[in-house]
Amino acid sequence: MKSDETDGVFRVVVADDDPPVFTDSAAMGRLRRIPNVEVKSFTERPSNPYALIDRISGAHTLIVARTTTQVTNTILESVTPELKHIAIWGTAADHIALEATRRLGVVVTNTPNAATVAVAEHALALLMSLARKIPQLDLRVRDGEWPGGQLTQLAGKTLGIVGTGAVGIRLARIAEGIGMRILMSSLSESSEPLSVDERSHWTEVSFSELLASADAISVHARLTPQTRNMFGSAEFSRMKPTALFVNTARGQLVNSRALAEALANETIAGAALDVFNNEPLDRNSVLARLPNVILTPHIASNTNEALTVSLNMVVDNVVDFLQDRVRHKVG
Repeated sequence: MKSDETDGVFRVVVADDDPPVFTDSAAMGRLRRIPNVEVKSFTERPSNPYALIDRISGAHTLIVARTTTQVTNTILESVTPELKHIAIWGTAADHIALEATRRLGVVVTNTPNAATVAVAEHALALLMSLARKIPQLDLRVRDGEWPGGQLTQLAGKTLGIVGTGAVGIRLARIAEGIGMRILMSSLSESSEPLSVDERSHWTEVSFSELLASADAISVHARLTPQTRNMFGSAEFSRMKPTALFVNTARGQLVNSRALAEALANETIAGAALDVFNNEPLDRNSVLARLPNVILTPHIASNTNEALTVSLNMVVDNVVDFLQDRVRHKVG
């Protein structure tokens, strides 16, 4: 184990365990039992950059649980050279100033593919709930109503998948299983090989063609400067008025004001969101007041199975780094 800490203790800080996931987990218990490792976990998100600096100060390893925690160049310069390792819970790393970590010698790791199945299943569950209006019907029956009306059958409909990494491909496979036709954009991003049969059944199209042709769109793109706000007023106007929109990727891929206007004006039929520009979602958000929206609290990856794998992968990354090994390095 490395011995670069002057007092022989390696301080590991979980800066943003809100809502708490790590704090009482078996994976964290395993980390706490390692000799010469001191773990501090905060169950409220830092209120500002100065609070984050205060939490990280003196830490050897920072565990980042939430993508809303921005680890900027200024923050990194304030906590190095003590900080050696940032262990991300999840795959996205756009909230970390990676150029600064490389310059300052801070290693960044993540947990790739730990929640692929969980997120893909959540995306399909949101889509089916939208198509069958499950939340609205549940509320009306509980209120003593017995509503009629028509619902949407997904079999035979076209699902457009934007951003075809492991989650997008998993969703395509299970959506095809219920009889949906699959359009894909950015298939070159795939980290998982496609079978000959899949290539013959799925159709790769341009983003513009996907917008116009799909009955439902599910977003699984990475957040980059090029994809930020990739869904705005112009994109929603190209979609069918009956289209359903699902986002379980990143809130910043979507202009939330444009989405709210498209839903309010019935430019599209409905949306289901697990991610938002600001989290937690403000209770006064326009999105929270619209009847054709389903909202979940960034929880797609939180199955027992995925949590067990991903939390232990974070701890494995920390232990490996302490033992002079690096797996799942970012950048």
